[in-house]
Amino acid sequence: MLGEREQHGPIETGKSQAIVSNVEAMTRSAGPRWTRRKLLEHMVLGSRQAPWVGSAERIAQTLIEWSETAGVDGFNLSRTVVPECFDDVVELLVPELQTRGAYKSAYREGTLREKLSGGARLPASHAAAQYRGARVDAA
Repeated sequence: MLGEREQHGPIETGKSQAIVSNVEAMTRSAGPRWTRRKLLEHMVLGSRQAPWVGSAERIAQTLIEWSETAGVDGFNLSRTVVPECFDDVVELLVPELQTRGAYKSAYREGTLREKLSGGARLPASHAAAQYRGARVDAA
């Protein structure tokens, strides 16, 4: 365990091969002179964002509020404990979101192409349509 002195000592940063956006975000969050204590306070569970903790009902409500306020249509979820956190999302959170009408409970009929473009085939005007029926032999 680190003593008080070690926790508040500076962590030198500089050019590295680290993911630049993460380093920049951490610098914005913890400041240009990082300390172990600052990083521990800002990176709870090893993430740049504070975790949402609570019941499925509470997390569902938070997701819905964020979606409505920010106009987002999806979220990237970070795992903490595997596989338990995935199990909780599937078994607890998704059903709660479905009950509230915020998560689909079935897929619409049709192929992905039909869902994206409205048709079963590319229109003749599409650049890839010229390859329709083309055969590619394995080398």
